Amino acid sequence: MFDFFKKNKPELLAAENKIPEPDAKPLAKIDHIAIHVMPERFRHQIVKHSSAKTTGLAIMIGGIGFLIIISASLYYFFFRKPSVIITPEPLIAPSNQPDQTEQPAAEINTPEENLSALTATGTEMSTLPTDNQAATSTVATSTAETLPEETAVSFSFGSDSDNDGLTDIEEILLSTGTSTPDSDGDGYVDGAEVLNLYDPAGDGKLAANSNIALYENKTFAYEIFYPATWQTSVNGGDDSLMFKSGDNQFVQIIVQPNANKQALDAWYAEQLNVPAINEADRVDSANWQGLKSSDGLNLYLMDKKQNYIFSLTYNPGGSNILEYFNIFQMMIKSFRLKE
Repeated sequence: MFDFFKKNKPELLAAENKIPEPDAKPLAKIDHIAIHVMPERFRHQIVKHSSAKTTGLAIMIGGIGFLIIISASLYYFFFRKPSVIITPEPLIAPSNQPDQTEQPAAEINTPEENLSALTATGTEMSTLPTDNQAATSTVATSTAETLPEETAVSFSFGSDSDNDGLTDIEEILLSTGTSTPDSDGDGYVDGAEVLNLYDPAGDGKLAANSNIALYENKTFAYEIFYPATWQTSVNGGDDSLMFKSGDNQFVQIIVQPNANKQALDAWYAEQLNVPAINEADRVDSANWQGLKSSDGLNLYLMDKKQNYIFSLTYNPGGSNILEYFNIFQMMIKSFRLKE
């Protein structure tokens, strides 16, 4: 009876679980006991246990390496010192300090000397026609203002490489050539055109030059040309205006009432304590009359109704080199009082 149950137990379990038994051949039967062995096809399969260990170890090593790379990258990104490129600036000696080496004084030519020496287009170079004449001829009569050869406080004029009456800095400011006296090739040297309010870099009037802007003061009813790149600032009110260049040279306009209704000559003699008026210092326009200082850096003008005194001053800002003297003369030339 026991042998019967032992023999039929695997068959009953297989029937219940509906799992087919492996195909095995009984090798021998002893006392009705069946002995089963592993089928032949499973005996020679390679054991993959060691292969799984190798794969797991490789994954762990790869993960550790990946973490090391990520950590190094984050450290480099957050803690590295930024690279700084330092560009050395050229050393410039202060302009108000005397030169330690003895050098010969630079020769400074006046606009009249320059104009008489230049022949930009093969014709005799003079200056431009007045505002009421068209610039159609290559020969004109001279009306340019004369620069002082040397001022009382030992100022000197900036370098003028092409001797056209404009300093090299003024030429850069106006987009003209520093090596060509007649930049637009119209037969007039650049300095003469600027002083007569013509564009030295092209055809037409100076107002067409994109480097020149017009300032209007509505409080005291005047307008004036100035370099468009210069900074404009009002100090306290419209009666004090400053036009400042990038190198700290500036032109200032101050307006004050003429309370006693003095004539210009009387006011000038009293305020500046001069015994007599030098006729060469007179500067007149269509609707104002003026007197300039002997160094040419100050102009005092008065409207026809003698209501106000307008003071125009060019200050080189601590330097002894006048880089914008011709720009200052251009500004004086463009100054206009509105009726």
